[in-house]
Amino acid sequence: GTNGSNSTFGAITATGGGAGSDSAAGYAGGSGGGGSYQNIGGAASPAGQGYGGGTGTNNGTDYSGGGGGGAGAVGGNATVAVAGNGGNGLNWQSLGTYYAGGGGGSTYRSVATRGLGGLGGGGNGAIFNSSGPKTSGSNATANTGGGGGGAYNGGSGIVIMRYPTTFTQVA
Repeated sequence: GTNGSNSTFGAITATGGGAGSDSAAGYAGGSGGGGSYQNIGGAASPAGQGYGGGTGTNNGTDYSGGGGGGAGAVGGNATVAVAGNGGNGLNWQSLGTYYAGGGGGSTYRSVATRGLGGLGGGGNGAIFNSSGPKTSGSNATANTGGGGGGAYNGGSGIVIMRYPTTFTQVA
């Protein structure tokens, strides 16, 4: 995968999310990408924009990726036959609306459990198996800044502006 693009609004820059990997550590980004089997997740860089990705696992027959970091929580670590869930996004203004959730990790084994996307548009991971059924993952939800599930695309971002609805004239 490749890291997400930076988003800029005036002098403010939100760093694009880090990509996951199919054979190495996750990449650093605004939120870190999940690590592949037996590899660590990517760091959140620069600090303060998100959280790191989870670590993958490999027991010889099961290869599961860690979940991507979200704006509000770290990505989950994979365990045997269970890929890591994406970290939850940021609960904007504590209103229950989340943005920038991490993508869930994918796994390679038909009896394994894929990682689910974090709150805030994160996509679900997939189950890949050359001899058995496959379960597709999903792209992130558009306009949330969420990360895609393993092997899928992240979502476009959003700018939210807040301004007063009443004004007081000052003499």
